[in-house]
Amino acid sequence: MDTQHSDERIEAWKRRENPLERGHLVLERTFRTSADELFPLLCPTREYDWISSWRCDLLHSDSGYAEYNAIFRTCRLGTEEIWICTHFEPNRSIHYTRVAPVVCTQLEITLTDRADGTVRTRWSLTASALVEGANDAVCLLESGSERRMILEHLLDELDHYLETGEMRL
Repeated sequence: MDTQHSDERIEAWKRRENPLERGHLVLERTFRTSADELFPLLCPTREYDWISSWRCDLLHSDSGYAEYNAIFRTCRLGTEEIWICTHFEPNRSIHYTRVAPVVCTQLEITLTDRADGTVRTRWSLTASALVEGANDAVCLLESGSERRMILEHLLDELDHYLETGEMRL
């Protein structure tokens, strides 16, 4: 097979002067509940119950809730973002890909029930710059920055809801 054309494209891609950056952030949190109680809350519709600032437009879903291939839209800081549920394994894991004009973010959430009646969660964010101007923001993801604080705040809101059954205002 002649792969000369694709090989040339790959070599040119490797030599580019300003490569697009990718950042990664992982948080883990244990909640005093079970995966079957927590998992349904990881849904764009159910997030209205526990995130006070949450707003989204559900675009595609057979059930109205999170499911494989569900698509919804959010607006963050005046920028429209499209979210797609790319993996859905009830009570075990859910993945979303969020596409905005300059950054694509993958959110992978895994849940593990523990023998003591708690569930351990792992929240993994991978942000990929789609344009050179987004490289700095993507690199900040790994340094801890604002994105970590935002995610920790959301996890605090989720914990409060699980403990009280009410949204923290």
